[in-house]
Amino acid sequence: MLRSLKSLGGSRAEQSTAVGVCLHRAMAVAAVPPAGRGAGQAQIVELPTEAEEQARALARAVSDLGVKGCRASVTLPIGAYHLMQIERPPVDEAELVDAARWRIKGQLDYPVEDAVIQVFDVPKSENQRTPLLNVVAAPQRTIRELTTLVKRAGLALHRVNIVELAVRDLVNRVTDREEPVATVFLNARQGVIQITHGRELYITRRVEYGLGSVIPTDTLATGIHMTLPLELRRTVDYFESQFGLGTIRRVLAAPTDEPFMKFMKETSEFTGLPVEPLELPVTLRAAPGKPADYGLPEAYLASSVALDRRGGGAPA
Repeated sequence: MLRSLKSLGGSRAEQSTAVGVCLHRAMAVAAVPPAGRGAGQAQIVELPTEAEEQARALARAVSDLGVKGCRASVTLPIGAYHLMQIERPPVDEAELVDAARWRIKGQLDYPVEDAVIQVFDVPKSENQRTPLLNVVAAPQRTIRELTTLVKRAGLALHRVNIVELAVRDLVNRVTDREEPVATVFLNARQGVIQITHGRELYITRRVEYGLGSVIPTDTLATGIHMTLPLELRRTVDYFESQFGLGTIRRVLAAPTDEPFMKFMKETSEFTGLPVEPLELPVTLRAAPGKPADYGLPEAYLASSVALDRRGGGAPA
């Protein structure tokens, strides 16, 4: 069993191909070789409903990519974990996880004793007196099932990440670390709006709508099509007023399929915020017989953990 979500630390880079996996509405497996040994790629696979079939589908993708025996990192989809903010307990670093576990007792829909917990700091705003802490909680059962799944596919589970940090890491790879950046990332039904500055995650807000809600559209006049632009504008305004780190000059949007980017262009015109595509950093191998954008959000999240070779925490 894993004792913590292993996404928040660092170690030396691996010298073999790094593998990333994300399972949500589709299955994405990303393979990134060491620097100078070719480009990374992500294979999309239709996600079966049964665990046995999932393991076989993942094993086929692993074989197709030639990465059997490699260590794999997994990005949990939104809904598979809780992300909460609490006041930072006044304890030593070594005691933070246990203190956080006690603080969130009663806020989960399962016993807190059955949760895998990890924490990371919230950057302090100019007007904030009490430091805050982000707490990630996932059911131990989820982590055990992931461990079994990747093992049966010929991989070894190395670490687990969450959507918010996976998106942060993708943005950090392509932006000037001297400026804060806003990001809009959606899957089919949910997403995040967040602001980062280098590897610091200042604000993250989940939205309970996704690509299926905001596209297609011919207007931003009513309903859900107004919600995202307004939430984005309010998030940016709050950041600029509270943190004193300057003006948001870039909004990155993903995935980059044409209907969503059309919507984000309209969002840019409405909010006055420049929007650019956050390109998928690996070559996409689409699922046979599926639309070109099938599994695209999962491909972003799988490629993020494959590209990040720091591998926080102890090996699984």
